[in-house]
Amino acid sequence: MNPCLRATLPRHTLPSRSGSCRHSDGQHGSTGREMAGSRAATPVERRHGAVPAGPGTGSLRKALRLMSELASAGEDGLRLTEVVGRTGLDPSTAHRMMACMVAENFLQKDERKRYRLGRRVFELGLAAESLFGENRRAQLPLERLAARIEAVAILNLRSSGETVYLNRIQSPEPVDKLHGTVGTRLPIGIGAGGIALLAAMPPEEAEAILLSNEKQYRRFGRNTSAILRGRLAQARSNGFAVTESFFRPGTSALGMVLPACTGMPTLALGVVGPSLGSGSMERVLAEMRSTAREIAAALDAGPAG
Repeated sequence: MNPCLRATLPRHTLPSRSGSCRHSDGQHGSTGREMAGSRAATPVERRHGAVPAGPGTGSLRKALRLMSELASAGEDGLRLTEVVGRTGLDPSTAHRMMACMVAENFLQKDERKRYRLGRRVFELGLAAESLFGENRRAQLPLERLAARIEAVAILNLRSSGETVYLNRIQSPEPVDKLHGTVGTRLPIGIGAGGIALLAAMPPEEAEAILLSNEKQYRRFGRNTSAILRGRLAQARSNGFAVTESFFRPGTSALGMVLPACTGMPTLALGVVGPSLGSGSMERVLAEMRSTAREIAAALDAGPAG
């Protein structure tokens, strides 16, 4: 059977190996969890995009969750078992969906059986780039910042419970290789830009996001949630975020939100490097504040040519 057709059929119509039909918990093929998803969203959920699924959207949301997890994995991709561990999906469901997306070039699968984003995703991104041009308008200010402070400069976007690198500029001076590229997705709070965004939210909203990301945070260490709450309290007090890499001791980062004309900030500026200690922090913060104002002004001015 075509993998895409199989992935979209309701579970109760999929034949089992014995030839009979497999039945789900619901009368019409919806699981109990999907039926519960038709409840109304809470105000906090609506504000950070976690709107419960309505009837008939369960399969689509599962597929979108798969895509997001594979996007967060970057160039390394994920094996089926890793996808299942991250999403909680049934292995056969995840396999069917990913087989369909490979067939349609939304995903690719290599000889090591690792999945990553496919060319169709890239093509769609090209079509959408003209609608969302923050990365282009921030390019020159970020380049100047990275050169002045000799560190990596990053523009972060809040995307529901994650942050996305909209732009990432390496310093012209040699800096130890740091992980991450444009498009890198992280649970919000992993990184100084994410902490700064959490600090700009109402405390109850930030706490709701921290709780919803508990499973994702465990990938960075057993005590990650407690560490993030400590960093968040410090950021609220200071007005900017200070973090240290979970995997590269001695590598630190600073983060601050970009001023927003209305509503809560959704963009944050971050810098990462081995030389952001207390001796140079005030100078770096001054450079960051100047760059944040410059980027905000460029965004207000409209699309770049």
